Amino acid sequence: MRYISSILLFLFLLICSAEASTPSVKADLHYQKAVKLSQQRLWKDAVSEFIKAAKLLPKKGLVHANLGVALSQTGMFKEALFSFDKALQLGYDSSGLRYNRGVSFARLDLVDEAITELEKALSLDRRMVRAEYDLGILYNRRGDRKKALEKVETLYKRNNKLAKKLFDQIAPDYKVITVDNGGKLKGRVTLAGPIPKARSFHLVHAPNIEFCARISDGRGHRLLFDFTVSQNRGLKDTIVSLTNIKKGKPFPQKMQTFNIDRCRANNYIIGIKNSENILIENTDPIQHEIATYEVRNIYSDQTSNRPVIPKSSQVRAAFVRADADEFTIKCNLHPFLQTHGYLVENPYYAVTDANGNFSIENIPPGTYEVVAWHTYIPEQKGTITIKESGEVTMDFEFNGKDERRKLYHDDIEGYRFNTWFDSKEKFYGGPRIDDPVEELQAFCDKDHICAGK
Repeated sequence: MRYISSILLFLFLLICSAEASTPSVKADLHYQKAVKLSQQRLWKDAVSEFIKAAKLLPKKGLVHANLGVALSQTGMFKEALFSFDKALQLGYDSSGLRYNRGVSFARLDLVDEAITELEKALSLDRRMVRAEYDLGILYNRRGDRKKALEKVETLYKRNNKLAKKLFDQIAPDYKVITVDNGGKLKGRVTLAGPIPKARSFHLVHAPNIEFCARISDGRGHRLLFDFTVSQNRGLKDTIVSLTNIKKGKPFPQKMQTFNIDRCRANNYIIGIKNSENILIENTDPIQHEIATYEVRNIYSDQTSNRPVIPKSSQVRAAFVRADADEFTIKCNLHPFLQTHGYLVENPYYAVTDANGNFSIENIPPGTYEVVAWHTYIPEQKGTITIKESGEVTMDFEFNGKDERRKLYHDDIEGYRFNTWFDSKEKFYGGPRIDDPVEELQAFCDKDHICAGK
C-alpha cells in the first residue's frame, strides 16, 4: 500500500499548520514526533505518538484521521476504521480520509463499503488517480466487469501504466475451452479494379542513407507496397477474423516479434489482442526510433516512442482504448519501416498469403460474423455457419478504387523526391557512395501487377 503515504503526508501538512497555534505544547510535541516517525515509515512507533496526541486533543478530528492512517499501515484495519469514524463525528471530512477509509474496508473484504468510500473520495477530489484504479479493482472483485473497464478508459490518458495494470487484472470476455469436432473456414481475398501504387520514400528524408538504401528501387527510393497483389489478383496481408466467438481455442503462447532487418519489418500486417506484449528486435547496426500508435476511426494517437539501439531488443505493449481498431508500429526516423496490427478479441483470425489465401481451423460449431480487414480500404463482412467437423469457403473481393490513404511520400516524381540524392554529391556533402542494391522490395510489370517480397 505504498500509495497511502502521499495521502498521509497531505494530512500531516494540514495538521502541522493548524497545531502551531494550539495551547497544548505537549500534544503538539507528540504530534510532531508522530509525523517524523511516519515519514520514516516507523508506523508502530507513530501509532503510539498519535494516540498520545489524540488523548490530549480528543476534539481534533485531524489527529484521529491521521491515527487511522497509521493504524491501517500496521494492518490494524478495524482500529483504523474506528479512528476514521471518530474524525467524521468530530466534523472532519476530506477526500484523503474517505480514500484511506475505503482502503481499510477493502482490506477487510467489505467490498461494497469500500466502493462507497472511494466513490465519495472521488466526488470530493476528481484528481485522485489511485482512487480510480482501486475502484476498478473493487468493481472487478465484485464481478462488475463493465464498471471496471470504464475505470480503465478513465485512467487511460491520466495514468497509462495504471490503466494497463487494471486492464490486465480483468478477465477477458473470451474463454478458453476444449473444442471437439471443430470446423474450418477457408477462402481467398482478391483485389479488383486499379492496383494502388506503392508509396515511395526518398532516402534523403531519413538518416542512414547508405545503409537503408541497400534495399531500394536503385534510384534512392524505398518503396512500401501497402497493396501487394499477385498475378491472379490475390491480395496479400489482409486479416480475416471471426468477431463474435466468445469461447474456443487458446491464443498462441509465443510472443510476437517486430523484427527489424535492413530498415524493414518482418511483417506488414499482424493480428494482435489488446494489452498483448510484442518484442521489438533490432538486428540493424543503426538506431531506430520506434513509436506505437492507436488508430481510432480517423484519429491516430502515439502511445509510446523510444529508441531501439543497434543490435538490441525491448518489449512494448499493444495497449489501446476500447474503441481503437488498429495498432501501428513504425520508425519515426525511417517511416517506411512499419507494421499495422488489427485488434482481435479471439484467436480465430488469419493473414492472407501471397496469393490471397487464408485458412482458420478448429472453430466451434455455430454462426459467426466474418470480417475481412485491410488497413487502407473499407472492411468487408459476411456470415458463416460452422457445423461439426465441417468446412466452409468464403471469398472476399475488394476494389482498388476504394483505397483510403494519406497521400504522403507516394509519388516518385517531382522536386520533393528527385533532389540531392540524384546528383553526384551526397546530401550531407562529399562524394556520393552507392552501396550495391541487395534486393528490390517489389516490382510492377507492364500491366502494373505488383509482386512484393
